[in-house]
Amino acid sequence: MSVEHATTIPSPTDVGALANRINFQTRDMHNKINAYMSMKMAFAMRHGFIYRQGIVAYYYVFHAIEQEIDRLLEHPVTVQDEKVKGILQQFWCEEFRRSDKLVLDLQVLYNDEYPGSEQLQEFLDGFQLPAKLQEFVDEIHSNVQKEPHTILAYCHVLYLALFAGGRVMKSNLYRHIGLFPKFGHLSPKELVRRATNFFTFSEEGVDDENRLRWQYKKGYELATRTELTEAEKLRIIEVSQTIFQRNMEVVAEIGEINRAELMGKFSYKLISFLSEEWKYSEKLTPEVKKLIVFALIVFNMVFVYTILRRLI
Repeated sequence: MSVEHATTIPSPTDVGALANRINFQTRDMHNKINAYMSMKMAFAMRHGFIYRQGIVAYYYVFHAIEQEIDRLLEHPVTVQDEKVKGILQQFWCEEFRRSDKLVLDLQVLYNDEYPGSEQLQEFLDGFQLPAKLQEFVDEIHSNVQKEPHTILAYCHVLYLALFAGGRVMKSNLYRHIGLFPKFGHLSPKELVRRATNFFTFSEEGVDDENRLRWQYKKGYELATRTELTEAEKLRIIEVSQTIFQRNMEVVAEIGEINRAELMGKFSYKLISFLSEEWKYSEKLTPEVKKLIVFALIVFNMVFVYTILRRLI
């Protein structure tokens, strides 16, 4: 018998289950962001400096969520805090914590710039969040501190999304090992293994991850079915809908920041960026292709001129 067992809780046809209600009410947004993220991730995977910025962004998102979870579990103040603490205790466990895993990945992805853990933490502590990311992080704290039950929206939407998409991401990463920086004596596969902690919930393999997922979904359903009012459930569904929009805004913001930076200066990184887009894109307009060719020609001229000056 599989880890999911003969009886899945909640059943996919259980219209009273909060998880199913969230899924139904967010289906259109879910499909939209899946298509959007697939396109953006395919783009980011060709440019490691963009990909790792996404990992940084989600460090702050999950760190904010887990700060609120820890606060509710360890220092509940109000009656509502105590109520949500009781719900969290029925499904949350340390294997789900992602912020620590994200730091492990960032230690690899930013090794050249911040070779020590203290240096990396200083970077993370002093990093100025872009506007949309800051709005998302602030909204997480604000929602949960005003209405503690809204933490359950983040628990359902973001963590289960990783269960569903994590294996796909790891598969894509293994096919794009060239985007990672060199890291000591590690082989490319060892390097990728060390930089995909965000998408890994168990070192014991797929079966153990399936067990954790089943326990999470079961505990979430049993805890939320009777212990929440209908008004609280509707609010959780509402917040779940906004999470999808916030995700799209954060990803779009990363793209806009990089586009502005790359096009604002002439550099080897820009040329590498253009070369990769030429290689992978079959839908470039003739005008864009001409621009890329021109940029590459100019870069080669500048490069040759620079070399000749050094030789003369």
